[in-house]
Amino acid sequence: MADNRERATVRQRTFLQARISYGDGAISTDCTVVQLSAKGALLSVADSVALTGEFEVAIPQKDFRRRARLVRRNGGQAGVEFVDRQAGPPAVAALDVEGQKIRLRALEAENVKLKAQLSVLIQQVHRLTEE
Repeated sequence: MADNRERATVRQRTFLQARISYGDGAISTDCTVVQLSAKGALLSVADSVALTGEFEVAIPQKDFRRRARLVRRNGGQAGVEFVDRQAGPPAVAALDVEGQKIRLRALEAENVKLKAQLSVLIQQVHRLTEE
């Protein structure tokens, strides 16, 4: 693949921890996604890891999971192309306004619960340290 070719999709530079897996997760290894686009990714993966055929690439912090195939390999870098038609999860900005409001209310309610739990824990710590 020539470096001077025009890309069909824009690549986004990232530093996301990911996991490559085969056979429904029976065999897996960690990697890092250093570039990501709608059509593929550039992965940083140990030289000793063999990549063959199709495999799954998962980025847990983005709730992202796609089937991919190896396009090129150069030492610790692997260029992959996504082979499924599934798009990644919608970005928060792409949600409709009402969906954002609902999500915000849910997060605010969760925040109130967490603050209450934290307050109880702080009180327990104070009681234990006073004894």
